[in-house]
Amino acid sequence: MKARIAQLESQLATQQETLAKQKNVSNTSSGGFADNVSVSGAMEILATHSEEDGGNSTNDVVLDTFELGIEAKINENVTLSSLIEYEDDKLDVTEAYAVIGAPDSNLALTVGKAPVPFAVINSNSWTDPLTDDAFDIKEGMAMVSWGNDSLTLDAYTFNGAEDGDTLDTVGLGADFAVTEGLSFGAGYLSDVADLNGLPAGDAWRLNGLYEAGALALSAEYIDIDADNTSIDPTFLHLNAGYATNVFGADGQIFAGYSETDDGQNVVDLAEERIVLGVERSFGENASVVAEYVREESYSNEETDTLNLVLVTEF
Repeated sequence: MKARIAQLESQLATQQETLAKQKNVSNTSSGGFADNVSVSGAMEILATHSEEDGGNSTNDVVLDTFELGIEAKINENVTLSSLIEYEDDKLDVTEAYAVIGAPDSNLALTVGKAPVPFAVINSNSWTDPLTDDAFDIKEGMAMVSWGNDSLTLDAYTFNGAEDGDTLDTVGLGADFAVTEGLSFGAGYLSDVADLNGLPAGDAWRLNGLYEAGALALSAEYIDIDADNTSIDPTFLHLNAGYATNVFGADGQIFAGYSETDDGQNVVDLAEERIVLGVERSFGENASVVAEYVREESYSNEETDTLNLVLVTEF
């Protein structure tokens, strides 16, 4: 009898262990993907009307933005990120990179096709400033980052436009939080040759951000020391935003001013851009933006634009 009881207890223990293993496998297969992979996206529908000098006008309703982001936490040390965008009537993978770093370390390594973090572009407006027109750069890059609560340092190299198969451009960046709501930053690029039509030469940046309650103010200045010419393009961007109640819902009013100097040789670069507008929440993860944009070219032609945008996120 005792031997029989011992045998039954052994069989029961074996069955319980098998069931536990099956449960763990089931949990891993059913919940692992959801726990480690996140998907997000954005879609923006634009209705616009523009008036140019001479009486020419245009208007349209377009799908301005469609983005799908995927982030996968491979393990505690490696995270993968990718971004798929709808551009020129096709879907394109514009970002795909890995961030490698131990959870308890201040150091991180980013490798892959990623945004080059030179221009800061703190903007509350929907229309981007001129600094974004020139320095929205996504290339194959390797970056080492170090940061704590008050200081962040970046050193990176990426494929410059002069030789797309070679890591020939070096960048440095620093951001320092003086106190809560106040920070300053600086950056450097060894060469900006042909990046969005920019001339050969190194570039440096200074920027600042001030936030107090509902108010946000920012400024950014970029200078290019062009080679083989006395024309050195510069960029200035000033931004202000104020969060407030707009017609019974959360929203903001914003203003942006950006200008370039000696940028007449850069293709499709405007001399001045002014943006005024308001944004109102339209339920969770949706908002409506109405803004006025005035742009002046280097040939002194002015364009006035009214934008109405439905902005959604998921």
